[in-house]
Amino acid sequence: MFAADTQAIGLNKSQPSRPQRISLVLQGGGQRGIFTAGVIDAFLTRHFDPFEHYYGTSAGALNMSAYVCQQYQYGYRFITQLTTQERFFHLMKYVRRQHHMDLDWALETALPGKETALDMETARRHLQNRYAYACATDVDILKPAFFSLTEDNWPDALKATCAIPLLYPHPVNINEHRYVDGGVTAAIPAKEAFARGADIIVVIRTEPDVEQEKRVDDSGRFLETLRARFETHKSQFKIADYLTNFEEKYRLARFETFQKELSKQLGELSERYKSSREQWVSRVKDSMREKAMQNGGRWLFGGDTIYRLQSLSGKPLSTDMLKMFTTHYQSYQSELQFLANPPARAQVLQIAPNEPLQSSALLSKSEALEADYQLGLTLGNQFLDQYGDALVALSSVDNSEFESTSAPMPHQG
Repeated sequence: MFAADTQAIGLNKSQPSRPQRISLVLQGGGQRGIFTAGVIDAFLTRHFDPFEHYYGTSAGALNMSAYVCQQYQYGYRFITQLTTQERFFHLMKYVRRQHHMDLDWALETALPGKETALDMETARRHLQNRYAYACATDVDILKPAFFSLTEDNWPDALKATCAIPLLYPHPVNINEHRYVDGGVTAAIPAKEAFARGADIIVVIRTEPDVEQEKRVDDSGRFLETLRARFETHKSQFKIADYLTNFEEKYRLARFETFQKELSKQLGELSERYKSSREQWVSRVKDSMREKAMQNGGRWLFGGDTIYRLQSLSGKPLSTDMLKMFTTHYQSYQSELQFLANPPARAQVLQIAPNEPLQSSALLSKSEALEADYQLGLTLGNQFLDQYGDALVALSSVDNSEFESTSAPMPHQG
């Protein structure tokens, strides 16, 4: 599924006065990244790469790395051969003994000297006049940070962008800062691509594009749920009144104020009502889980599997975790608004499945992973058939080796 036809994004119109800066943005999604791996392999097979900038979050950053390293099926093998192993993640060990996801073991296979290493020398040559960034979240300020894959700390950056809170035991330290999964603050970093000068942004999604009207409805339901959860405490700390006022004046720009107010009230509650705090936080957790479930499983916390793990872990939802939820909600809504209504000078193309993928964030069946990979291959080739020549002609970087005609796919292995 593509977001617009060629006429709608202007690719059939007369050539612009200057070459266009084209960026590629890759959403995360855990094992759902197998769909993105399929799209990337379609691109690699036909030598399609008109991009000047690349941005990847979580599993999207891994697929981006495979792309700039020009390693066909790297993402496919990583997901199907590593993330499906019990050593990477075992449900009952997590539930019974808090045995966390072994991200260190999986990513160690990508390091230089390993048989399955990422070819970073190829990446550095490829990126001499291009730029690739992995997005992580600074835990202390809850803002996105973008790490270049040509820097020496790229292994830590890949670990940070995939370090899912709850499933990975601690933030990743880089230059005296602490980072977790980039999906908390920039699940689809298209706005960052625009901020860095992109004229055309190609976005690979791991979930269907949702109509804007549904997004607005979901926002209203989310606020209504929160208000209902807080209603019993209205006389004590007045959050329900605040939410009523917030809903009437709701704008994305106001969500930061909401987050600060909610954090303030949580602090007061912790001091004044310690005896009832656990029960209250449980109610907030329920409302947040309900909201995330409504949004189709984005960010690894967004899948029903991950929320089930959160519940089974027995850990209460902390104030810091609640801040992450609200920050993720704010940033994701902002990204969706940007994709639906990009600025006048930017054009956005999305490659996304028409229906929810068969795979899950974790614990996917092998047949589901294979089906979603094949879907990615198919949609990737369809995208190239429709837009490939035009994007190559417009690009600020040379991509003369692009094969316009779809070629037979290499053997999988």
